[in-house]
Amino acid sequence: MGIAAGSAGTAMAKAVISALVAYLIIFAPPAMAAEETVTLGGYQVSFDLGNYTAYALEFEEVPYANVDGEEHPSSVCWIRGDRSMMIALTDYGVPVEATSSLTRRAVTLYLTNAECKNLQTHEIQIDGKPAILGLGERPSGSILICAVFWPDIREVNGSLVAQVDCTIASEESAELTERLLNSIAVRLPGVAEEGGAGAMSESDRIVL
Repeated sequence: MGIAAGSAGTAMAKAVISALVAYLIIFAPPAMAAEETVTLGGYQVSFDLGNYTAYALEFEEVPYANVDGEEHPSSVCWIRGDRSMMIALTDYGVPVEATSSLTRRAVTLYLTNAECKNLQTHEIQIDGKPAILGLGERPSGSILICAVFWPDIREVNGSLVAQVDCTIASEESAELTERLLNSIAVRLPGVAEEGGAGAMSESDRIVL
């Protein structure tokens, strides 16, 4: 379910990656009240792209994860504008490891499968949860962004576990990507009023 990749990388693209990371982590605006709410795999996902309305939503289910021989499909929402952004939820059915290293590996794999080079990964928070943000330079020299977090992450017997992961990918502009990352919220059954961007402390927010 990758976003397509294209020709040879440049030093300028590396500079763009570094600048974009700094902007996302340090200068991105706080989460806003969502204008869109969609249902993916039985979960409600909301996001706000501000004044930008020139997009259409497309939905599909695609094969994604295989755990103990069982395939778990991802429920995908494509945000189609000038370019594409993607939100995908995968429910593994049972708690699985959700460590930072495993999450980083998932981000790196996504970017590698899209033929990206010069990968960078960074620890951030999305929807009030720990997340890994990755950026890669596509063969065309453009930048692909991928982020993964676990909406239901929790500690059990000293280990971080979760059942649902959320993958976000974008080849859109920095402004639209920032809006998506800073406004997305995943509501799980039974915990609709807990956690998420609305419950984040000011110190946890990515603020402008």
